[in-house]
Parts: sequence; structure tokens; C-alpha cells
Amino acid sequence: MSGATLDFRDVAMRFPNGTVALDDVNLSIGPGEFVALLGPSGCGKSTLLRLASGLDAATAGRTETGTDRIGYVFQDATLLPWLSVERNVALFGELDHLPAAELSGRVTHALEIVGLAKFAKHLPHQLSGGMRMRTSLARSLVNNPALFLFDEPFGALDEFTREKLNDDVRALWLEDRFTGVFVTHSIAEAVYMATRVVVMGASPGRIIGEYAVPFGDERDEHTRYCPEFAELSGEISELLKAAMA
Repeated sequence: MSGATLDFRDVAMRFPNGTVALDDVNLSIGPGEFVALLGPSGCGKSTLLRLASGLDAATAGRTETGTDRIGYVFQDATLLPWLSVERNVALFGELDHLPAAELSGRVTHALEIVGLAKFAKHLPHQLSGGMRMRTSLARSLVNNPALFLFDEPFGALDEFTREKLNDDVRALWLEDRFTGVFVTHSIAEAVYMATRVVVMGASPGRIIGEYAVPFGDERDEHTRYCPEFAELSGEISELLKAAMA
């Protein structure tokens, strides 16, 4: 793996119905990188995350991870409705059999990080959509992931909430320097979040372009409106349009 946290080599994925989701995918992601996977629906972005997490196995090629500490935030918050926020956040730690005292401390810390300490006793139906996604994020933080997978977690949220959560995730990454892989359909979100944008084309899913993001670690609302942001977003947009023509 040459020190990579995540490595795909000649990966292909064919589902039992004959659909080829991925073909000849080669991608290496190093420690501390935050990579955005961008592309149209059906291009295999989520499938790559499932391979990275071990939920699925490729039908060809190999997928290697350099850690077993993997966090996964899904498109939906996937909270258990009968459990409180703090019990939902504790769930993955319980499955990993963390000692009760250690788990309690980690849950408290995770809730503080995502700004939900005051809502620990609430049930999911009492939370806004953004708060439910923060709960999901906290649940994965409990296990201190070295590799954090995000499967378009903010796609259903309003723009203001989405941008705030983008900043929250970036703040977590700046603090912990986990390796992040973030699936999105939004060019602007990909460019804002990532150190590298990987563009995928559909039918079958494959990598058609990669872009190093030329901004530093500190980003804010002004970053989204600078000329360099618009130029890179436009270049990626043209590549996607050409691929879908």
C-alpha cells in the first residue's frame, strides 16, 4: 500500500443482476487526506465506500485499508427512534465492547464536539434534520476513526445547514487529521471540503479526473466566492458535462 490509508487497485464491481457498477478503478488515498468523490448518480461512489468499509467485496481487483478504525456516516442519519441521542451515539462503542466508563466519557466528548450536549436525553423525532446528522456524526466519532467515510450525508439538508455542517466536519478534520472520503453530487461542496477532488463517470463507474484543491486548511464563506474557486468549479463542471454528453 506504500503507506496509503486506502488503496483501490484495478477494482471492478458487478452486481448479481449483471450491472457493472465499477470498472478498473485505481485510487490511492494517503494519511490525512480529505478526498471528495464527485460524479453523477449511479457512478459507483457509494459502492466504493462500501468496499472501503468492508461491507461489500469487489468482484475483481483489490481494496486495502491501512486501519480498522473506520467511521461511516450514511446518507440518512439511521438513528434508532426509541433510543435517546446519547444512547444512539454510544451504539457503535457498545458494539465494540468499550468499557462503560470509557464509553461514557467518549460519548460526552463527542456530543460536546458536535454541539449536542444539551440534547443528550432527546429522542430523534425531537431533533431537526441537521441535528440528527450531527448525532450520526458523533456516533462515529466515539470510535476515534482513522478513516472517515461520508456518503453524501448532507444532501437532503437546506443550504445554510449544509454549509454549517461542512465547516463542522472540516474543523473535526483539522483537529484530528483523519483520512476522509466524502461522497457528494455538489461541485461546490467537493471543492470547498476537499484537499483533492476525484471525479467519476458513469456506465460503468470509473475515475475520469483528479484535481488538487489549491486552498489552504483555513476556509470560510469567502473561499466559495474567490476567483480560484469559481475557476476550479467550472473546470470540473466542464469535465462532467463532457463525460455525460
